[in-house]
Amino acid sequence: MPSKPPEAYPVAMIPYINMLPYRMLGIPPGCCWHQLVPRESVSALATGRVLAAAVPVGALPGLSALVEPLGQYGIAAREASMSVLFFSDKPFDQISVRDSMRITPESATSVRLLHLLLKRRDPSNGIPRPRKAAREVGELVIGDQALKAMQAWRRDSNEGRPSVRNRGFTHVTDLATRWHQLYRLPFVFARWVVRRDAPPEARAILLEWLEAFRTREAVLVSQSIPIAARRLGLSEGCLEDYYRCLGRVLDEADLAGQSLFLRALRRSPFDDAGRAGARENGATCRSYAGLSGNPHAAPTGLSRDWGAGSRP
Repeated sequence: MPSKPPEAYPVAMIPYINMLPYRMLGIPPGCCWHQLVPRESVSALATGRVLAAAVPVGALPGLSALVEPLGQYGIAAREASMSVLFFSDKPFDQISVRDSMRITPESATSVRLLHLLLKRRDPSNGIPRPRKAAREVGELVIGDQALKAMQAWRRDSNEGRPSVRNRGFTHVTDLATRWHQLYRLPFVFARWVVRRDAPPEARAILLEWLEAFRTREAVLVSQSIPIAARRLGLSEGCLEDYYRCLGRVLDEADLAGQSLFLRALRRSPFDDAGRAGARENGATCRSYAGLSGNPHAAPTGLSRDWGAGSRP
């Protein structure tokens, strides 16, 4: 009788358009994809359901005992993200961390970034308390939905009418742009990592796959543009701009931005800043940290410097 083939190594793959160039390379040999949004990939890594993932950077501190970097690969916004956006009914500088707002349940990193940017503007706000609000002052939208929402917002604004898609919000802030304006550094949203207990063969396969991506990145991005445009119903020019503003093979500036973000999280523990005014899917949430979906993801400390990694 033929022997049973070995099981494929499970790898999380974020289904957003920003990861399409990676997917265009094909599944690494001997592996299989698990389609998971960023928050779900954190939980899957923590429980061992997957061996590797492009994990949200905001969750790295809590995973540091379990995972390590796979080279210097991930998703970084060099000056703008076009897909991590805060829509609001007043300028960002007038928004307080105490205000009621809607936040995405899909990514801990984007929510943490919003929190840090708001706290930096007004560090004296303290810990907000639960309260009801007739209307949220803004909404954090990420990924493909943010990219589409931004195009709708621009179209409606040019036509001089409130954007129905964005519930009439009149301002939009790209959080990566805000970060770059403050620190002149890119913002790293995701980092490819592997569990420390992964078989050496799996680690070698993934590193070889990522090295192949590095050598073919320009071609894979070019091939992704028309596919992404059709999938989202947007122009190829929009997707070309989108892919151009993202980095996937991280350089020293990217790593410096990542280190700065993680140091900021360490100085402002996320669990201690209960964001009772935030709303997820219309229901009040007691804390941003609760959105991670994973008790291991809270940044309770850094056991290593996640701004570094083995070079590709």
